[in-house]
Amino acid sequence: MHCAQCGGQNDARNKYCESCGAQLKIKCDVCGHGNEPTSRYCGQCGAAVLVTPIDNDQYSQQLLRSLSLKGGERKRLTVLFADIRNSTSLIDTLGDPELAMRRLDPVLALMKDAVHRYDGIVNKMQGDGVMALFGAPRPQEDHAVRGCLAALAMQEAISRLGDKDIQIRVGLHTGEVVVQTVENSIYRTYDVAGASVHLANRMEQMADSNCIYITRDTYQAAKQFVEVEALGSQPVRGIGNPVEIFKLKGLRSAPASEVFRSGVRLNRLVGRDDQFAALEGELADAIKGDGRVVGVVGEAGIGKSRLCFEFADSCRRRGIRVVEARVLAHGRATPLQPVLALMRNIFGIQTDESAEMSRRRVIERFAALSDSEPLLRASTLLLG
Repeated sequence: MHCAQCGGQNDARNKYCESCGAQLKIKCDVCGHGNEPTSRYCGQCGAAVLVTPIDNDQYSQQLLRSLSLKGGERKRLTVLFADIRNSTSLIDTLGDPELAMRRLDPVLALMKDAVHRYDGIVNKMQGDGVMALFGAPRPQEDHAVRGCLAALAMQEAISRLGDKDIQIRVGLHTGEVVVQTVENSIYRTYDVAGASVHLANRMEQMADSNCIYITRDTYQAAKQFVEVEALGSQPVRGIGNPVEIFKLKGLRSAPASEVFRSGVRLNRLVGRDDQFAALEGELADAIKGDGRVVGVVGEAGIGKSRLCFEFADSCRRRGIRVVEARVLAHGRATPLQPVLALMRNIFGIQTDESAEMSRRRVIERFAALSDSEPLLRASTLLLG
């Protein structure tokens, strides 16, 4: 929620503003009583407490005011740089700056669209490229994944232009930065500073034409979802130690439980006997032919994914087929994402395969089915 005094944005559970220290209250529209930030109903008259949504422009202005008061804050996020390779020579051959602008503007528009598609923000336009942020100003736990998806979307969109003279390069790095408000004589804007920004920029400058370079930090945060080619540790101008670099190749299908399959020994699951028993009961009904849909809901970090992983592994050990699909926040950019993920898992389709290969896999899968094994039989567990 936002602070009425300074405009700062706060966690909904805060009682005091993180920016100015003012007490946060939600005013009841019926009686005017000031309620606690977590209140759902007015403590004076019992009316439902409504929090007025903030539009993007209002949110941006409040954010800039808050940062200006605090002088900046530390955040971990993903920084993306993308530019048009050899744009100077391309502009020079055109001669007229208006012609150059007409040639480059559609490319820059595609870059911006790719960033916005995955809820990033374009922080700067740099003539022949963009700088973008994922994970700020609105927090995103999967900001590294979003950055990689945006980079791949840029690459794909620009390849569809069919202009062989237009080639882009992209660099990403995930790390800690200082976010701050920068003011000049015309405007006030949101900016980031720190070594992480320079490292992301160096990745772009080192990348070959039509390539995406990411650092190990970005790869570690997104490795469940991306295919890469390791380029080893390389010296980077301005950085003291060699940096491990990866070339981003594309997406890969990752089962929801892969986060627990890193080879690290897991501690025994404790304190979830009741929940596990409830899942077993629903499974027993499903095996009898009575379909079940179960939702596992709870606060972040309490072990929902681990519970599902243990239950799915228990099913596999008993010969029950498990089909998994993982749905993340950035998936809203893809219609029917959970259905697509499930179908890919069932038919063994990889995200980077051609349409022809995908068709062949579907045909082969149906051809292999027998009357005794329908595609989704009662003994198949769908886990998302």
